[in-house]
Amino acid sequence: MDRRRFLVTGSLSSITALGLAVGPAHAAQAARAEASSSKRIVAGFLSVGVSTSGRVTSLVDLRDGTDYLAPGASVPLVSVVADGKHEVPAEVRVSSRNRWILEFGSEKVTIQVKVVKFPTHSTLEVVGLTAAPGVDVQTLLWGPLPTKITETIGETAGVVGNDDFVLGVRPLNDKTVGGWPNEHLAYGFGPDLIWNPYGLQTGVKDEWLASNVAAKTHWGSILRATTYDYSRVRVRQRTNGYEIPLGPLPAPEGRIVGSKIALFGSAPDLALTVLSQIAKKHGQAYPTIDGQWQKAAQRTSQSHFWVHDLNTRNVTVASQYAKQAGVRNIYAISGNGPWVSHGHYQFNSSFGGSDAAAATLVATAAKEEIEVGVHTLSNFIDAHDPYVKPPADPRLAVGGAVKLTRPLGRSDTTLYVDADRPLGSGVDGRRLRIGDEFITYGTVTKVSNTESQVSGLKRAQWSSAAQSYPVGTSVARLIQNGYGGAMGGLPIIDEIATRLATAYNSTGIHATSYDGLESAGYTGWGGYGFARLVNGVYRQLNSKDFITECSNLSSNTWDAQSRASWGEIGVTDYAQLIRSNTFYRANYLPGMMGQQGLSGNAGLQTIENTMARAASLDAGINFETSVGSLQSGQNTATLLRAVKIWESARTSGAFTPVQKKQLGTASRHWHLNEVTPMQEWSLQEMDSSGQPIGEPQPVKAPTPGFITPEPPDAQVGELYAYKVTSSTPQTVRYDVTSGCLPSGLTLNKDTGGITGIPCTMGASKFTVTARNGGSIPDAKITYKVRTTR
Repeated sequence: MDRRRFLVTGSLSSITALGLAVGPAHAAQAARAEASSSKRIVAGFLSVGVSTSGRVTSLVDLRDGTDYLAPGASVPLVSVVADGKHEVPAEVRVSSRNRWILEFGSEKVTIQVKVVKFPTHSTLEVVGLTAAPGVDVQTLLWGPLPTKITETIGETAGVVGNDDFVLGVRPLNDKTVGGWPNEHLAYGFGPDLIWNPYGLQTGVKDEWLASNVAAKTHWGSILRATTYDYSRVRVRQRTNGYEIPLGPLPAPEGRIVGSKIALFGSAPDLALTVLSQIAKKHGQAYPTIDGQWQKAAQRTSQSHFWVHDLNTRNVTVASQYAKQAGVRNIYAISGNGPWVSHGHYQFNSSFGGSDAAAATLVATAAKEEIEVGVHTLSNFIDAHDPYVKPPADPRLAVGGAVKLTRPLGRSDTTLYVDADRPLGSGVDGRRLRIGDEFITYGTVTKVSNTESQVSGLKRAQWSSAAQSYPVGTSVARLIQNGYGGAMGGLPIIDEIATRLATAYNSTGIHATSYDGLESAGYTGWGGYGFARLVNGVYRQLNSKDFITECSNLSSNTWDAQSRASWGEIGVTDYAQLIRSNTFYRANYLPGMMGQQGLSGNAGLQTIENTMARAASLDAGINFETSVGSLQSGQNTATLLRAVKIWESARTSGAFTPVQKKQLGTASRHWHLNEVTPMQEWSLQEMDSSGQPIGEPQPVKAPTPGFITPEPPDAQVGELYAYKVTSSTPQTVRYDVTSGCLPSGLTLNKDTGGITGIPCTMGASKFTVTARNGGSIPDAKITYKVRTTR
């Protein structure tokens, strides 16, 4: 009998409680219980128990023995969909070469998964896959790992946690997509999922939500990821059920082998350190700002000026206005960016019509110490872009296709096809492509079991030419974008990524926004499409000091994306902004207030209300403005001065928690005066008419120093984790400036986390310096850590 197995190779160990002081009898009892389990994977402070049948039996915090596995949940660690059926392992064992083998009861598939243990996490990678003759392995499914954690669900970052513990799963390449295939939700607690638990401004079952590792359920949470096999054409299903044929893709990108995740458990304050280590160790995107990893940098939440009329003639004036407001970035937004069209992304006349002219504009702003950003519409293809001009690019994204059952003449306004479903609801627009001709249509009527009538045709759209077509001609449903244009298929997405990276490299542009990023996923590729665009741009950037905003997030682009800033002027209320910021914090993203209007004729109280709310959330703002409005406004100087004062206090970390709570009360009004630049301010409550209420409150920037206690001692061979924390959020780097850490430990310069496994006994004395940059003095502290057995 040809018995097929699931093989996991690599780092397996007996149960040993790794972590800080683990002394309670409760923890010892839990460790002994874990020791009786035949299999487990240790990932930082997390122990994943795996039964002899390959099912997850526990998710234990090794520090105190708490098991976070959801009660009554029995799931395979890894499974596959083969021949359209869910196949789960039946047996797991460790081979003589220290390999795990999970044997499938169906005897259809053998999969090898390599497990590698690092101090703070472990990686799981598919290194081999063999199927029995004739068996089609369609999908690999990681987990889902079901937990009873409900407090914090970082959907995009791939973490779930409470006040004591964080569990995380991170995809480690583009083809390892967070979330679960829409076709297979039934295998992954689909009916139990709570879609959009934070109440974000997105569809309840939007495409990007299905591309997130972590998800909230009615009883807890799950962590999951997947890789699709695209060695042949696959019919993928969007969240609304619409089917789109995709592929094939060449090896290795189109194969399941190489699918890889990182798994970890951590104390909450060390989670960002672990995420940093995973990104750096495994070659993920690691964008910086002022040299610091953006996920840990205060400046990632900097405010921008979104300037609607930015051009080569007024760039100096725009830069000077931004400088008056203490803002370091001006951003071209008019027409959704300074482009002739979306698709080919050539600079229009506002930026001089070429990369060279745009570089001159950027250099002009740099003379005022201002950086330049540009808006994009991601994978949107404008109706006048060269991709749709005849002869139209064959790589435009299409959905389902049908075939003509009767000839279509050059002047016909009705056609007949062999199916109706591809022409129904499920993608935007009612547009067809037949060869190089684009046609819009009205109604679809089924006239028999094998034929449907499509009427109300408007021929020769987008400057194409009407032609005659014989029976059997393919008619494809074009996937239209929200503005009536097209979307690019995967090769066009790749071309857009290269073009944008080239534009940024050649001009010195330092920021962008992927508005309409859902267009990369609505093509059917979901999170994989997101990754081909966002990660594709990042990999080609010369400078990694680059701010990336987005209209959507996905788990396998989280590393490359700096921030989201959701909120529209006149549309998004303050309660919605609070919900968005709750989501940002859960996903280790900076606070942002979305787009807020800034007119030179606005009242001071209007602007200060906005700044107070931003300070309460420690959130940056994208000010939508124009040079014309600021030049003609009567209050411009006063308003810009107010923005600078509030931003300097916010970014200095000057507001106390009590003050932040007060500033977040929507019915209250505040005025902030500067007493000493960057050090002291006076906060005065005002009534709606601008009169003071009560006495002013002092606001002071914290004295540079450290707010963490003495670190605990370490033990040889056990995971050590401790975080030093500066008193000022403007710290840009942590360094050991004298002495040395215990052998085996390292300091994360971006986060202040000290982690590792000590390997020698003894006492270590060392000094950590917080580099605060600018005019803020550095801070130092000396620690002593004793390492014992």
